[in-house]
Amino acid sequence: MDYRNGACGEPLRRRTRINVLLTCGMALALFTSAASASLEGENLLQPLPTGFKIATQEHNHRAALTEMVPSAETVDSWTQMVTTQIYFGASGPSFETYKSGMEQRWQTACDTTDSVPVTTGKENGYDFQIWMQSCHHTDAKHPPEITWFKMIKGNDSTYVLQVAFHAEPQKEQVIQWMKYLKQVTLCDSRLKDRACPTTK
Repeated sequence: MDYRNGACGEPLRRRTRINVLLTCGMALALFTSAASASLEGENLLQPLPTGFKIATQEHNHRAALTEMVPSAETVDSWTQMVTTQIYFGASGPSFETYKSGMEQRWQTACDTTDSVPVTTGKENGYDFQIWMQSCHHTDAKHPPEITWFKMIKGNDSTYVLQVAFHAEPQKEQVIQWMKYLKQVTLCDSRLKDRACPTTK
């Protein structure tokens, strides 16, 4: 596995073949499509955050990664970052495996760290979990990292979103990003009760 070398052992970078659909307003897709198209199979519907740009996209046969940062920032120098990971195949990591792996990685990389469950449940028929992890260093030169995770278990793949801050977020920011995570859902054109929208 290939891991990003961040202050807190940041997101695990594995990628794949499925469509990561990011919608901006009504529709902006990260896959190449010149004309109107109907989404096929299982898709992640994810808004592109206002004021953000896509900074990194990588993929291989096992997983896919997209990193988004504020328009004036980069993946090497950022105050906020949104990361989307897709693990292809029905045998992707379980909630417990992924969460415990991230917690162990942060315990190694951070002087003090914490992991707090936020919520679990089902959205559009898919199981999901949201939790928060924090990383702090005794050396003031290293900023803290506060990250909210949303993990969704699909039928074809496993999806993990991360909203990370390099500072303690304000209450208003937390509310804003919790609303954002709520917007991110799965659809499946093969299932009538989970039908996908038509993109243009």
